[in-house]
Amino acid sequence: MSTGVVRRIGAVAGVLACAGVLASGAAAADVGANDDTGKYSADAGSAFYSEMAGLGLRQAVVTVRWLPSDPLALTERPLLDLTVAAARATGIRVVFATYPYPPREIQAGLARPEAFGAWLAELAQRYPDVRQFVVGNEPNQPAFWRPQFARSRQLSARAFGPFLAAGYDALKGVDPSIVVVGVGLSPRGNDRPDAKSNVSTSPMRFLAALGSWYRSSGRERPLMDGLSFHPYPNRATDSLDRGYPWPNAGFVNLDRVKQAVWDAFSGTPQETTLEGLQLYLDEVGWQVDTAGREGYVGAENVAVTDEQTQAEVYGDLIRRAACDPDIAEVNVFGFRDDALRTGFQAGLYRVDLSARPSALAVRSAIDERGCAAGFTPAWRPVRAVLGARRPVWRVAGNRIDVGVTAAEGATARVCLLAGSHTLSSARRLLASRRARAAMCVVGAVEANRWTTLSVPRDPGPQTLAVTLAAEVNASRETTVVRAVR
Repeated sequence: MSTGVVRRIGAVAGVLACAGVLASGAAAADVGANDDTGKYSADAGSAFYSEMAGLGLRQAVVTVRWLPSDPLALTERPLLDLTVAAARATGIRVVFATYPYPPREIQAGLARPEAFGAWLAELAQRYPDVRQFVVGNEPNQPAFWRPQFARSRQLSARAFGPFLAAGYDALKGVDPSIVVVGVGLSPRGNDRPDAKSNVSTSPMRFLAALGSWYRSSGRERPLMDGLSFHPYPNRATDSLDRGYPWPNAGFVNLDRVKQAVWDAFSGTPQETTLEGLQLYLDEVGWQVDTAGREGYVGAENVAVTDEQTQAEVYGDLIRRAACDPDIAEVNVFGFRDDALRTGFQAGLYRVDLSARPSALAVRSAIDERGCAAGFTPAWRPVRAVLGARRPVWRVAGNRIDVGVTAAEGATARVCLLAGSHTLSSARRLLASRRARAAMCVVGAVEANRWTTLSVPRDPGPQTLAVTLAAEVNASRETTVVRAVR
């Protein structure tokens, strides 16, 4: 460890001790960083990992890519040999983040699941001290997986599934105690096969498609022990409490992610969070302003926040994560900034190796070990349509116009039933062959938007029955009946 590093760690620890926040133990979720800096350092990361350990971080996520056109290659082996040993010497666990790359080789058909699995098995045998592997990195984004669609049909989840399955089987074959964390899911996607750029898949629809592939595959083994999710903000200027509308998701939308996992895998050999699947927040970061700072080059390409706001966000995020028993890890991306401003500047340390206020905030949150006041997640699956609102309707001559909306994508079925019906009798009639198709209309409902469906009206007393079925899980329904006079 260099003298400068010792001084920096000592300074941070000294401030914490004076503040009276140093304590033994750690928060419920282990906190670490996703950063390859140590791998490329001249000392193999000895000083880098010492800095991480000095802040109370537990693990370092290190990227190891698989090249489909050279399936047996491990070109970074000399670097990995040294950096794994250096991290271990400081008490930092190494997690390998593994995935096929580049996406053009996947699109060209060069990637084979069985070859990827064989490479992973060799990697695990080479580094027995590495006990956790992330398999996949944002396969719902074209920067890491192509194609996303075949015309209008979602494809990337179905194509990625066999790779995740092969990785799980290969790693468990080496050692059943290896923790296999799947997917590395991006928080956003546009679901637009015709988009001019960034043709991508939203996380909720990706999980639904992955579950559909899994169910149809006949596989009798799980795919993963945990789900890796990257809850970046939409913009670095967003607060921690500002998430995304469905079908995307941020940190404050983790219930939505858990619901999507339950919709996709409930009743299969793949566990959901109800049975023990845990969430690994493997990449999270709020980029900050570096104007006037030494060591940075180029122009900033995104909106950024200030350092104090970043510190507050990181501290709150770790405290809230400590409340959620389903969260296993939180990993900041990265520990140190990139020097080029078109890269990523969300680290706890600046490029000149000086500590940001967020370093102190993270250490304080780790040492407090407590749950943030007012945050006690107790998630259970919802069996109705999320955010379904009561329909609004009006008579317009010989038809009735019905407005419907929900907080997720859904299919609406609007029917006029002769006579008076209760909710239960209407459901029985709609499920029977006596329901006349001419008296029902069906339409798609976009999340958080009102959709109007019109149904013909007959004379006499009738009952309006409106059923919403969740797009990603048709068994989740909400039905409302209203008398029409």
